[in-house]
Formats: sequence, structure tokens, C-alpha cells
Amino acid sequence: MNMIENTIQRKKIFEEVIKNGKYLFVYPILSIFLSKKTNNEKNLSINLIGTLVKKKF
Repeated sequence: MNMIENTIQRKKIFEEVIKNGKYLFVYPILSIFLSKKTNNEKNLSINLIGTLVKKKF
């Protein structure tokens, strides 16, 4: 699998992760996690992670 295939590429999805996710801050990195259930019969969930780093670092 290619790394680009696994990145959040839509602004709408990234904004949802920021709005509804749980935050973990370890200077200088801010990570945001969101677990989202899918509408499958197997009750699978999708884990979304957003990472923010200061530009100067």
C-alpha cells in the first residue's frame, strides 16, 4: 500500500476529525484521533488520525 492512499485528502473529513476527535499533545506535535463506525454487518470501525506540527520546527 502506498502512503498517499492512506492520507486524509479531503478537507471536509479532516475538519470532522478536528471537530469531533480526541486530542493528544506532546510538544511540538498535536495528534487528533477519531474512531468512526461503518455501516457494515461486521461492525467495523475506521480510525482517522490527524497530525499537526509547528511550521518553524
